[in-house]
Amino acid sequence: MKRFISSIFCLLFIAHTAAAEKWCYEKNLNYPNGMFGQFSHKTKVTSQKINSIFKFGKDSLSEHPERMLYGLAYLEVLMNELCFDRHNTSAIQSREKIQKVIINLRTSLGLPSDMSRQKMINIYWSTGKLLEMASVKKLEIDKTRMDNIKILREAKSLLKSELSGAMDEK
Repeated sequence: MKRFISSIFCLLFIAHTAAAEKWCYEKNLNYPNGMFGQFSHKTKVTSQKINSIFKFGKDSLSEHPERMLYGLAYLEVLMNELCFDRHNTSAIQSREKIQKVIINLRTSLGLPSDMSRQKMINIYWSTGKLLEMASVKKLEIDKTRMDNIKILREAKSLLKSELSGAMDEK
């Protein structure tokens, strides 16, 4: 009887991890040319690229929109690498936060949230390459308009955080 119960628990655990792993971790991803070096550590390179794009280079994203798309591709890769590590509690917490961000991004871009990570990486990277070939010119905006844009961005951010907080409470 004990063997039977333990085997049922094992089967349930395997079924649960297989279902969670189906969305979370994708094996054998083919990364676009130029995304990684031949012997580079994907998690380390990915986190460095995300920091350089979204943390240190956030002021120049409007001038170089292709960097944002490259950053989103690296975010998908980071998510995949965090899904591989199932025993580190900090990695699990980070994965849950990044998963919410990725799903919200896909929804706001009108992309299906269940699309494969490989397709998303290819979409972000190839669109970034196309934008890199285009000539993007920086518009000169006067100070009052920039202040208005900043106020609108802050209001939008507050509204979004309040809405997500209200949705989490439900």
